[in-house]
Amino acid sequence: MNEHLNGEEWIDRHLRGELNDTEKELLAEKLDLDKEFRQQFVEYIQWDSEMAEALRESRFSFVDTMSLATKNQLKEGKGRKVESLRVMLAVSAAIIVALVMSLVYQQAQGPTPPPTISDISGPSYSPEPSVAKITGLSGSLIWTGDRGKIVEDIAIGTELAGGTIEGLAPDSWFELQFHDGSTIMITGTSLLTFADTGQKKLRLREGRLSANVEPQPTGLPMLIHTRSALLKVLGTQFDVESDLSSTVLTVSEGKVNIKRFSDGSEVDVQAKHQVTTDSEFELIPSLVPDSIHEWNSQLHLKPESYGKWRPATAQRPATLKAIPLVPPDNPNITLYLAGLSLDRPDGSPVVVLPNSKFIVRGKLTRDARVYFGIRLTYPNGELAGMFRGDLLRDQPLASRDEEGTFEQVYRLGQFTIDPIVRDRQDELAASAEGLILSGVWTFTSGREPSGLEIAEVELIPPEISPGNPEKPAAQTESISRD
Repeated sequence: MNEHLNGEEWIDRHLRGELNDTEKELLAEKLDLDKEFRQQFVEYIQWDSEMAEALRESRFSFVDTMSLATKNQLKEGKGRKVESLRVMLAVSAAIIVALVMSLVYQQAQGPTPPPTISDISGPSYSPEPSVAKITGLSGSLIWTGDRGKIVEDIAIGTELAGGTIEGLAPDSWFELQFHDGSTIMITGTSLLTFADTGQKKLRLREGRLSANVEPQPTGLPMLIHTRSALLKVLGTQFDVESDLSSTVLTVSEGKVNIKRFSDGSEVDVQAKHQVTTDSEFELIPSLVPDSIHEWNSQLHLKPESYGKWRPATAQRPATLKAIPLVPPDNPNITLYLAGLSLDRPDGSPVVVLPNSKFIVRGKLTRDARVYFGIRLTYPNGELAGMFRGDLLRDQPLASRDEEGTFEQVYRLGQFTIDPIVRDRQDELAASAEGLILSGVWTFTSGREPSGLEIAEVELIPPEISPGNPEKPAAQTESISRD
C-alpha cells in the first residue's frame, strides 16, 4: 500500500469510491494479511454508520457531510458539528467481510436523495410507495433501500420503493418486477440502482443485467445508465453487460436505443443484434454471432473476475487467487472463492452440450475439496439455472503434486442443481444442456485458507467420432485440448 497514506486515509478514499483498480487490489490484500488493519477497517465502518445515524435528521449521508465539512460549506442552521462517536458494537463479520471483498461503492449515483446509513431492517421496510417487488433472489446480496436503509433480510415478495442492490459473489442473482410487469435481473457481482417516479430509471454501475420490459408510456422510456452509455427502452427483451470502460448490449426482441457518452453517437439496436461502446470501434450493431461449444478462461487477458488477479511472470502463468467470503446468511462458513464471467471479444454465446466437461487447473497450499459451479442463461439473457459439479457423490480431495498444482475434471452428467436455487428448481431449467454459459466459480470451504489459485478453466465439448461428425464419441477419462 502507498506509504504516504495512512490506514484511515485509505479507508476514507474507499468509502468515497476514489480507489482505482490497482488500489482496490492492494486494499483487499492488506485486509487479508493485516489483522490490526482489518480491525481498524471494521471500527471505521462502524463509526461511519453511527455518525450517519446521528445525522439522519438532517438527511445528509456520512460521506456527503464529511465532504461538505472538508470544504467548510456547512451553513449555520443546516449543519452542526458532530462530536466523535464511540464504537459501541462490532459490525456483523459476515457483512463486513462481504463488503470488504467486494469493495462496495458506498454512494449511489443519479437523482435519488442522498443516502444515509442506518440500522438493519427486515423485509417489511418500505418508507415510500412501492414501485416493484422481489420475485427471485439467491446468494450473497446487499440491498440499500430508499434513503440508504440497509436491508439484509430481503425475501421474495418484498415490496421496494427504490434503492441499490449488489451481488457480492459470482453465484448471486436477483430478480425485480415492476408494477407494469416489466422484470429485470442481475447476476454475479453486479451493482444496480433503480427508481420509478413516473419513469423507470436504472443505473448499472457494473455487472450484467437482463430485462423483459413491457411497453412503456409514450415519451417515457425506461432509462438505463451505465458508465459509458445511456439506453432507452420502450418494450423489449435484452441483455447488457457493463464495466469501467465499455457496455455490451444484446437485443433479443424489439429494439433498444443506445447513446455512447464518449462521442455522443447513438443507434437503434434491433432484435438478434448487439453493439459495444468500446471507443475503438464505430457504434454499429452487428448480428449476434453463431454459438460455440468450447471456451478457455485466458486469464492472461485479465477477464472480468471475482478474486485477486495475478499477472503472468517468467516463472508462472497468470492466476486468479480465491478470496474469503462469509455468506451473510451463514456466518459459520468461510468460503475461499474465485469466479469468472464469460467475456468473448466477438460476443458469441457459449452453449453447453451433453457430455461436455470442465477442467480446472490451479494450485493449493493444503489438501482441500475443490467445488465447481456454473451459471447459465436462456438466449434472451434471463437466468436459466445454476449447477454445481460432482454433488452426486462426496467431493474428493484434489490430487496435487509436490508443487501444489492440481487438475480437476467435472463432467456435465455429474452436475446437480446448486442448492442456492433449489427452491426455484420448478421454474428453472432441470439441466445445463443446451443453455448458454455466463459464469463459472470455484471454491473451497473451511476456516483455514486453502491457498486456492486458478490458472485455467476449460469447457471441452464432446469428442466427435471419426466419419460421423454429428455423433459424439463415447465419453472417456482422458483429457484432450483439441
